[in-house]
Amino acid sequence: MRASLVSRPWVGLDLGGFSVKLLVLQPGVGPARVLAAEAAYPVPAAADGAPTPEAVAQAISACAARAGISLRAMRGITVGISGADVIVKQIRLPLMDEAEVGQALRFEARRHLPFEPQTMVIDYQVLGRYVSERRVEVLLAAVSREHLERHLAPLGRLDLVADIVDAAPLALTNALVHAAGGDRGAQLLLDIGHAASHLTLFQRGEPYFTRRLEFGGRHLTQAIATALQVPFEEAEVWKLAAGSDEPGFRVDWAGRELHAAREALEDDLVDELRRSLAFYRTLGHLPDPLQLQLSGGTARLPGIAEQLGDLLEFPVSVFDPFAGLGGAARARVAGGAQFTQAYGLALRKS
Repeated sequence: MRASLVSRPWVGLDLGGFSVKLLVLQPGVGPARVLAAEAAYPVPAAADGAPTPEAVAQAISACAARAGISLRAMRGITVGISGADVIVKQIRLPLMDEAEVGQALRFEARRHLPFEPQTMVIDYQVLGRYVSERRVEVLLAAVSREHLERHLAPLGRLDLVADIVDAAPLALTNALVHAAGGDRGAQLLLDIGHAASHLTLFQRGEPYFTRRLEFGGRHLTQAIATALQVPFEEAEVWKLAAGSDEPGFRVDWAGRELHAAREALEDDLVDELRRSLAFYRTLGHLPDPLQLQLSGGTARLPGIAEQLGDLLEFPVSVFDPFAGLGGAARARVAGGAQFTQAYGLALRKS
């Protein structure tokens, strides 16, 4: 009976600004069994819009139907949470016992959070204890209670409860490190969402770093809409078709649409990336040359990695979280990069 319970799969839910991504992960003998599904919101959000809880709940149900599962039959659900008031920071505390860390953070958090700790939900993980240097390195994660309740409201409409809530940057890091396996080099990931992006850098022995960038796929859509003088929704349809496997659709970065998209990358994203990396160099070491990986729905746009690499002047590639899966397991997953966060969420309890 217990073996049957453990074998039940775990679900990662990425409630994004444009769509819901659901990933079911069931470990077993050999490669894990993976199911993944994506559902855009019934009415695509406008350039500055946000989906309603009802629209998100409907998309969650659509994902479960497409994956052929009942969410209530799963062993558990991990939901990712992101936003401007979701904070992930590595902080240093004086050397102390494990049991004392939580209490010390209640006071230390005031120095690192823009809100009163009483209004925040706070979690932490001890990264390392350095006895000779008399310090403890701790990863602090916090989110406002109001934001958390608002983010989880769609699950309540479906009579579901999140077993784990994880900050989006940590879920992305989880997927990144899992895919890297034994590679101890620097892992740099840019996850481009609909409204914003997360830049995450993980390397053993160096400070952990993540930063939210106010640039997302909708900025590319708006650039295309402005260049072609068409409505935002029409430009979004064109961009989605360009990033799909639609037969006969020709993607040309010299054309007006993607020329406008490249200009948006250069004007609104590249400088932010360079500033973020320059800031990190004040905290820790960066390898030379750098290598950046892309995830998120925007990574499906053909040629975007090469265009961004050309602008940044170092290699950029599309991240595939399922590269290590066996052929049979991988055949059940359509796409890849857009499920990176959902995969990292599902890994929490797999």
